[in-house]
Amino acid sequence: MSDSILQALSGRELGSRPSSRLRRQGFVPVTIYGKGSEPRSIAVPARELNALVIHRKLMGAILEIEIDGKPQTTLVKDIQRHPVRRSLLHMDLQLLSANQEVVVTVTLVAGEGVELELDNLEVSGPTSEIPATIDVGPELLVDGMILASALGLPAKVTLLTPSDTVVGKEAGLREAE
Repeated sequence: MSDSILQALSGRELGSRPSSRLRRQGFVPVTIYGKGSEPRSIAVPARELNALVIHRKLMGAILEIEIDGKPQTTLVKDIQRHPVRRSLLHMDLQLLSANQEVVVTVTLVAGEGVELELDNLEVSGPTSEIPATIDVGPELLVDGMILASALGLPAKVTLLTPSDTVVGKEAGLREAE
């Protein structure tokens, strides 16, 4: 589950000009759909979203968003970026229920002395059980490598990445030539 809740503004105007105005004011236009409800147009502070992008992969990630005082669990379905500046232009989010089974990508975080071979893993499980990130620490090293099967996942979360995949290695360890 997400480790922070993004505050969103509801009731944004639709169209390219209002969206451009929102971006100049420091917001990213977002569309939320799902769970049998009409699509909603909201705006999320660009600074908060950019901070998340720096620390983890957003596409396919679970985000908590608060809209009008109500927390909503969402899944990132689409991200549009500016072709040159790479700034966030628009996002599409799908509403999720707390115990809905989803397949998502979870970002790996390297511990001290570990060099990651992968940035993220694919897992499935109920949205309330899926962690925002997975720590890959040196205590998981076996013969200088860390396999996906060694990562500690919650009981109801299933690893979809092959279990024999090397996700990390001891920092500074050279491969045999």
